[in-house]
Amino acid sequence: MGKTYSSKEIADRVAKAKAAGWKTLTLGGCHVNNQDLSILLAEPGIERLGQLDLNSNQLTALPPEIGQLTALTGLHVAGNQLTALPPEIGQLTALKRLSVFGNQLTALPPEIGQLTALTELYVSGNQLTALPPEIGQLTALNRLFLHGNDALGLPPEILGPTLEDVVGRDSKPAAPEAILDYYFRTRGAAGQPLAECKLIVVGRGGAGKTSLVKRLNKEPWDPREPETHGITIRKLTFACKDGSITSRVWDFGGQVVLHSMHEFFLTARSLYLLVLGERDDMLERDAAYWLQLIRSYAGSVPVVVALNKSAGRQRVFDRATLEKNYGPILAWVATECSESDPDKGNITDLRRQLVAALDSKHMDSVRSMFPANWFAIKDELEGMSDSYLDYKAYVKQCRAHGVNDHQSQATLAARLHELGVALNYGRDARLRDTSVLRPDWLANGIYAVLRANDVDEQLPVKLRGPMALDGVVTAELIGRIHKKAEAWGMLRAVDYPAEKRKFLLRLMELFHLSYPLDERGEKQLVPTLLPLHQPEGAADEPQGEKCDRLRYEFQVVPAPLLPWFIARIFSLIPDRLHWRRGAILAFGDARGRVWTTPEEHYVFVTVAGSAHDRHRLLTLIRGTLQDLFSDYEAVRPVEQWDHNGSWVPRKTLEDFGVLPRGSTSSTTDGQERGEEVLP
Repeated sequence: MGKTYSSKEIADRVAKAKAAGWKTLTLGGCHVNNQDLSILLAEPGIERLGQLDLNSNQLTALPPEIGQLTALTGLHVAGNQLTALPPEIGQLTALKRLSVFGNQLTALPPEIGQLTALTELYVSGNQLTALPPEIGQLTALNRLFLHGNDALGLPPEILGPTLEDVVGRDSKPAAPEAILDYYFRTRGAAGQPLAECKLIVVGRGGAGKTSLVKRLNKEPWDPREPETHGITIRKLTFACKDGSITSRVWDFGGQVVLHSMHEFFLTARSLYLLVLGERDDMLERDAAYWLQLIRSYAGSVPVVVALNKSAGRQRVFDRATLEKNYGPILAWVATECSESDPDKGNITDLRRQLVAALDSKHMDSVRSMFPANWFAIKDELEGMSDSYLDYKAYVKQCRAHGVNDHQSQATLAARLHELGVALNYGRDARLRDTSVLRPDWLANGIYAVLRANDVDEQLPVKLRGPMALDGVVTAELIGRIHKKAEAWGMLRAVDYPAEKRKFLLRLMELFHLSYPLDERGEKQLVPTLLPLHQPEGAADEPQGEKCDRLRYEFQVVPAPLLPWFIARIFSLIPDRLHWRRGAILAFGDARGRVWTTPEEHYVFVTVAGSAHDRHRLLTLIRGTLQDLFSDYEAVRPVEQWDHNGSWVPRKTLEDFGVLPRGSTSSTTDGQERGEEVLP
């Protein structure tokens, strides 16, 4: 609320507007009431007014006389207590901007369709229950904000960026015609609730994820359940309060090397089932690790935690802190798959908690309306036999079903991606030009490569051993790797002919899962295939008087972090001196080592050399790491520096003047010699 103006001050403003030919009258925050407004609208000559600002007042209604302001091009009545707009508003045919957000409007009058000159309409934060068909006549609209009118059933991706995002972050607003097209296509018989969701099951290998999914599907427990080598997708149906909800259950293999792919499958607007295994000493660490990944990639999605293999034991650990740091966690259920009675094994309770999660506000998206023609496209893509569809072919498919607007096509692609029907990374700058992909084809095709070095004595001799110990992969090698994956039952090698293997390599590069070793990208280094241990010939931690040592402390170091770091900074690694948990780097006469340990609580960095080259190398290392940290929303590592043999938080050293703010070194010799010290 602004300042409260006296009657005299209001009268002075009216007089100035009148003297200026009624161009603009600003009474925002003046505490104008309904009686004041009626008196104002009786002023002689006010019909010539061009702009009227009545924001943040005490108005509960606009009088019919508002229709006399036929020269008005801007009407601003946001932040009042309006419950309706008078039909006379349709007489303001010169109006270009109408701002009524933050009121209590339950409907817009049909006469709004007469405002054919209107280019901007702001109606966010009201209580609209429906839109009049006549709003479709506003063909000049280039901005339409309807956020905060939940009863309209418009999902966030249709509404687009909020006004705050458009003004403060320079985001591009959603196209009004796309918003209105979606709205009217989902009314009545034209649309129906989606009633579908993606249920993502994550956890370490051996936690019993697959067994738990099968028990939820009323299948018997198999004590010899084979390891999940990649990803399996199956459907489960849940009886919710307003009908059945179909979930596509994504069951991930738990091998650590596969975690680097999770960024591209852990999506928002999904329900997560985190399965923790039997080792009580690993509970909190595993829970923090997976919850951290989920929050980083998918935001504040709901999570249900299954404490599997509990066998009736009480599992005691600090749930409150985990809920505080990584909520919303909707339930903790102690389960036992080996128990034949689903009630005794708490399988019934787990299903009940998943239903409660689907019925909660966190999963409103499953009840969002889907246009009938969107369902037709979804069904076609879900049944496609091809591995992937060129985006142009997808657009053609959309047009065949009457979805012609580019934004609607992109929005549908994003929704189908979230549902796990067909993957598309159009909102990722790295993958903007790629295709619409069959989920199992993409996931298992790449997962197979990441597991190429696994040893399995049950496989034929030619397939059982490592296939890329040096981490180098080619399209030809992928063909042999997929033969191994086929023997595991992960995929069909015939689905990955030579040209599709090259496409897969390109995707891996775009995912930062690999790094090209030649100009054509036909040879790629895959860091997760590198040996766990430092190779012979790689120097130990650099030593010397001119040496900087720092580390980043984590609760748990994300498994993909060091492989991604290696892929991004590969050009600074001499003679392939890298391994899965670290690398040796060189810049000029400076040498550096970046590594983590099996305990996975720290990433260490040591750089030695002359001041100039040391500063440069350290800048590149810290910049790359901090860029990777930004990909993990829930990861907040503490940067610590070695100071007189103790690890001290960098901020503390800056506060006490030991480190200049923004510098890259614990020494000042570069500054003393007049060299550039990069922030």
